[in-house]
Amino acid sequence: MSLTLKLSSLAIKTLSKPIANHIKAQAREHERFRKICVSMAQALHRFDMRLRLGAVRDTAASQRRAAAEAALRKHKPTSPTVKTATEAKAEEEAVAKAKAAAEEAAKPAPKPHIRPLSESKAIESGATFISEAFLFIVGGGLIVFESFRSRRKESTRREDVETRLVELEKSEKAAREALLAVEKELLAQKAKHGDLSKSSSRILPREVWDVEKPTEEAQPDEPGWWGWVTSYLPVRQTPEQQADSVIRGSSNTIKEAPNTTVTAPPPGPASDNKTSTQTDKA
Repeated sequence: MSLTLKLSSLAIKTLSKPIANHIKAQAREHERFRKICVSMAQALHRFDMRLRLGAVRDTAASQRRAAAEAALRKHKPTSPTVKTATEAKAEEEAVAKAKAAAEEAAKPAPKPHIRPLSESKAIESGATFISEAFLFIVGGGLIVFESFRSRRKESTRREDVETRLVELEKSEKAAREALLAVEKELLAQKAKHGDLSKSSSRILPREVWDVEKPTEEAQPDEPGWWGWVTSYLPVRQTPEQQADSVIRGSSNTIKEAPNTTVTAPPPGPASDNKTSTQTDKA
């Protein structure tokens, strides 16, 4: 990130604090702004209290439910016993009370009544919330802008590199084609002066013309009877044709060179016979 952008971000963050304090002060003076602050503060207060009371009530309700279930299990007989009518009646009443307590604990609790804030506290809380929200928006906006700028700069740099590579490839291809054209012209001049033979090699090094991709050429038509007859007659080639033949010959030699391997003849009966014959002669 550039120094100018860093200084601009620091200046915006520094100026946002007095602006937030001014907004906070204006919220206490203007009637419409004060109403907005009061409504916002009351909504935030209700939301906060519901979250807190919900957590507390859930814990208390779970504890009451667990106690009621434990009391219900306590009154259930584990083994058959002989009881009097009074004891059986008392046990039934205890079980009924435990069931009623368990059902009461399982019921959802009514919504609590949340006491609203006073007007002064609501104005103070709303103004503070608005000023903090302004500071948060400014800081978040600066972060998003810096991230967007860095990504855009990176994408632009990549596009420039790709464009430069394409231009270099085009210039290299044009230079290679120009060198090949000059080489062909020099070979044609040699052939014109009689200094070019069939065993002549190319002028340019292999690294220049070996990477050249062959272009798709039109397939020649099959020669007729006249072409078959003239193929056996000695025909003098032009200098350009001689240069093309030297170029094609060098290319074919390079293509066939990797496939040619020299293998030694395997030992066999012929070599054994030669060895025995030399021994007899000796």
